Amino acid sequence: MVTLLGILSALSFGIGDFLARFSSREVGFKNSLFWMLVVGALFYLILFSIFGEGLNPNSIGLSNSFLSGILIMFGLLCLYRGLQIGPVSIVAPITAINPLFVFLIRFALGSEPSLLQWLSTFIVISGAIFVSFSANSFQESLGLTKKQIKDSVIISFMASITLALGLIFSQEATNTLNPLETVIYIRFFSLLGIAFIILFTKNKITLTKKAIPILFFQGILETSGYFCLVFAYAFDKASIAVVISSGFGLVTVVLARLILKEQISKLQSVGIILTFLGVFGLAI
Repeated sequence: MVTLLGILSALSFGIGDFLARFSSREVGFKNSLFWMLVVGALFYLILFSIFGEGLNPNSIGLSNSFLSGILIMFGLLCLYRGLQIGPVSIVAPITAINPLFVFLIRFALGSEPSLLQWLSTFIVISGAIFVSFSANSFQESLGLTKKQIKDSVIISFMASITLALGLIFSQEATNTLNPLETVIYIRFFSLLGIAFIILFTKNKITLTKKAIPILFFQGILETSGYFCLVFAYAFDKASIAVVISSGFGLVTVVLARLILKEQISKLQSVGIILTFLGVFGLAI
């Protein structure tokens, strides 16, 4: 059951993030994230009304949810920006290494990893380096400038790190809150955060007819992914579902290859394979 939920989460995140490329180019990456969170919040409230058991907030849980919501918002903002300007098959795999940063942060806080986990860490880092170095191949195939490629790689690592931090605080929040309830607070703070950024930067909240169906499915898929994750966490607090869900990057890469016809070099293929093998090893 937990494995199935992890796979469903990966598929939901992967397809949702692929759609984010199109919505970000249509209405801008900030508006894309804003409307995705609006749709997602409404959909999640419906799910919570069916599966939830009411709200029982507390100060510690809300504090961790706030930090998680803001960090995840920044992570998704970076991811959407990367998908808007860079190659999907570079941005997605780098962002998907966030379990590596979760592992390293947990180690810094006192956890004792196994030899296999350290080996997996080295494999993930190697894979990410290969993917990063292969990015220059898109300069000709997609007509991107060196600056666009460099920016997309940097933004992808920023997305991965902030999403990892957000995940850690969300895990801490579930120690004092029901997992299904926690997502409501996290989504609320994420939505509040991106709304504040849009207003503070004096951007307009815009929406086009073309973007509406994309954002609708994007919001449903992203929320379904989180729902599967927290549902799995309710079954097993040491759930492998979180790591399996990082396979969203592989789903996004496959879609980029099939639909966008992005060319994947041998070096990039090796990097992608190493990255996901290493991430799986960190879960063992």
